[in-house]
Amino acid sequence: MALGLVCRVPGQDKAAVKQARHRARAYSGDFVTRFAAAFSGLSCRQLIGYDFSEPGAYREFLESGIWKDKCLAYVQFAVTSVYEAAQMNQRHDRVEPVIVYTKRGCPYCERALRDLTERRVAFEEIVIDDDPAARETVMRLSGGKGIVPILVSRGTEVTVGFGGG
Repeated sequence: MALGLVCRVPGQDKAAVKQARHRARAYSGDFVTRFAAAFSGLSCRQLIGYDFSEPGAYREFLESGIWKDKCLAYVQFAVTSVYEAAQMNQRHDRVEPVIVYTKRGCPYCERALRDLTERRVAFEEIVIDDDPAARETVMRLSGGKGIVPILVSRGTEVTVGFGGG
């Protein structure tokens, strides 16, 4: 939830909201992977060895003092991770985004957007289906072939296609 809040954007810009949602998912997936690797588990039972559904388990847990060491380490890890994600998100917002021309339903376009999101690269998606000017740009950039996706970075570097597109 905290990672979702870190990435949130005003709801008026649908493309920015979609990109923020992709970023939040990428940050969350990375957090879960790193947490599980660092602490060998995700559930309370895996992490501290207590099953709170058993009678008296919670009392035993409190009396053991395990929460002072283990649980506080888990919280510290989570807070640090959210802080780091917030820092990355701020850097992400300051970088000139890659422009990605796409078509609805294009699997190569989806892969390109997923790749950019996973690598935390800022991007702006332009869907060409209902945009004649964008379609003309795609035709020009692709040498008349109409191939998508097309990625334009730093205003001049053009990549036509992605993974077979």
